[in-house]
Amino acid sequence: MPTRRRVLAWGAAGLAWGMVARARAAESPDGSERARDEATARVLDELIRRRAIESSDPWVEMHVVLALGAEVVNQKGNILDQAVAQTLALGAAGFRNVPYFPLAVERHPFHFLQVMQAVGVPPDRAFVTPVGRFTHREILQGSEALFVPADVTDELSWVVSVLTHVFKPDKDQFVNARGETIVVSQLVERHLRDTEAAYADTFAAMEGKGPYKRGVLQTKACNGTHLLYGLIDALGQGFGGEGFKGRVERLVSATLFRLKVEPLLIDKSLPGDLPMMQLNADSAKFTFLGHAIEDLGLAHSRSLLEFSPSALAVIDQGRAELGRLAERLATEHDLDALNKEVPGAYRIVLGDACHALRGIRMWL
Repeated sequence: MPTRRRVLAWGAAGLAWGMVARARAAESPDGSERARDEATARVLDELIRRRAIESSDPWVEMHVVLALGAEVVNQKGNILDQAVAQTLALGAAGFRNVPYFPLAVERHPFHFLQVMQAVGVPPDRAFVTPVGRFTHREILQGSEALFVPADVTDELSWVVSVLTHVFKPDKDQFVNARGETIVVSQLVERHLRDTEAAYADTFAAMEGKGPYKRGVLQTKACNGTHLLYGLIDALGQGFGGEGFKGRVERLVSATLFRLKVEPLLIDKSLPGDLPMMQLNADSAKFTFLGHAIEDLGLAHSRSLLEFSPSALAVIDQGRAELGRLAERLATEHDLDALNKEVPGAYRIVLGDACHALRGIRMWL
């Protein structure tokens, strides 16, 4: 799958876009952080409702659900119902067929289930689909039956989020359809090790042992930001054991470091004054900041970690910049032209707006 920056870059040739409006200041007139964040949330909410809510793309639909909740509707009805009906499939689990979401539609293992978990879909909520009527619980059980850890080469963040909410640390095992015993705490540790490996260069730069530059971390989903979310989720559910919180805190410190240097790296990597290049850079920063604010907001809103005054100041600056980027995307950049010329990039902007809205609301 192409990276976000590559997708955006494909549309650069031949596009000469004019500014449609001057970007408004993200800060509120009275300087209040809360008022500023509320203004950012309104911009993002309007962007989603104007451009994403009527989408028939299941990936976009699920992001709208993440931002606006399981009961959000459009002209065709409940959006979550539509997404599940379009994507649910049956897979062979021994002598029976079970419901699950194929990777061809959700992209990452357990992605759609993680959205359903995050917005609190009840276990007994039923979905009527072309392959049958199934509850949320049945879809989850079908996905567990088909889950084979050895086959997963993608990030485990979404899997970790879902399974650490389903199982308790002292009862964290289940058996899949192949008869393999899956231990959730082992999945958490595997994901933590993978995340620490991806952050190795960032740790070194943070400690003054090397320059901050593009590396493995930037090749991960959403500029590496999804890696941290599942670990914070697991921490909140009591997983990880001795030393786990400290390792997560180190990753959070590295993310705070990235809040200051990643936008500078993006500007260095994507120079130029042409409107398309400006949109490319703004979109890359929007991706990173929206997801990072969501990650840190998850820890903040659940009181899982304590942030020092200096850390809170860095996060506040990140939220302010996220607000400025949201304003530019909503008023300055020509998203209609982007949708026409590079629909894949437009789709990504919509998904990022949903994460950004969820993230900024965690700080309100």
